[in-house]
Amino acid sequence: MTRGALPNRRQLPSTIKIGIFVYQLEHWDPAVADEQDLMGLCDRFNFIIHVRDDLPDSSFAEVLEHEINHACWHAASLKSRAQEETVVNRLTPVMIMARRDNPAIYAWIDRAIAQKD
Repeated sequence: MTRGALPNRRQLPSTIKIGIFVYQLEHWDPAVADEQDLMGLCDRFNFIIHVRDDLPDSSFAEVLEHEINHACWHAASLKSRAQEETVVNRLTPVMIMARRDNPAIYAWIDRAIAQKD
């Protein structure tokens, strides 16, 4: 399957709905990210997902997925902050690989869940 060039990531939707919450996607200034020594951040108090803007697309996508997974953890009211980073760190790359390696499956899932019954 041939894939074309990615659309400009600045054209991604500015909001991300996670459960009952709506997060803003912020393309994070690298200098600000450096101050916190982070690639991304899920601010669950202000409902903002920050992703460092100077990353290559593949890294930006993985960090975005990672931060969405933190938002999912919060939306599901999972409690253990100590385990959260471990679980998110371990699942995110595997979930990214599953999506990458099974495009037809995920395209079907995307279409199926978009349907309004």
